[in-house]
Amino acid sequence: MDDPKPAPRRLVLKAKEVIPLDGPSRPGDGTAISVDLMHRQNRLAEERAPGAVPADPPGPELAAAIPGEAPIFKQKDVTPLDPPSSAGDEGAISVSGILRQNRIAAASAEPELIAMPVPRKSRRHREFVLIIAAAVASVGGLMLVFRHDREMVALGLFGIVFLTLILAWIMYGVMDRY
Repeated sequence: MDDPKPAPRRLVLKAKEVIPLDGPSRPGDGTAISVDLMHRQNRLAEERAPGAVPADPPGPELAAAIPGEAPIFKQKDVTPLDPPSSAGDEGAISVSGILRQNRIAAASAEPELIAMPVPRKSRRHREFVLIIAAAVASVGGLMLVFRHDREMVALGLFGIVFLTLILAWIMYGVMDRY
């Protein structure tokens, strides 16, 4: 009638498979990341820049960095799709125009400011004072009637303090602003 309780599942982590992408580089083979290799790369990039005068000719160690292959940094063939624009061209990128468009888009996406009515002044303080005044007057009247009995006067003073604290807690702690 009852289905048998299924066996508890035990979760285990799979062993991590490490796939080596490149063999380890050995010092001096030219493929290890080093400061000298970075300087050589920067020197070659400066030489390939249009109108640049090479500072130092490349050394033979860069050409022979990887035996059996072409030099590390060969010139890439890039075909520009759009010709460069002139300064007065209307299709030229204008930073001030882009900024202006961004400001217009931000202004249109901002929420509309709606003037909210001035919140109504709370009547809670006035009503608290009126209720406390009524409670103190009634307990004070009882204290005047029983003024010859010290226990009744002490009980009246305790009643005034207790009523004030309880009413303050109810009106300012429990109730919402109205």
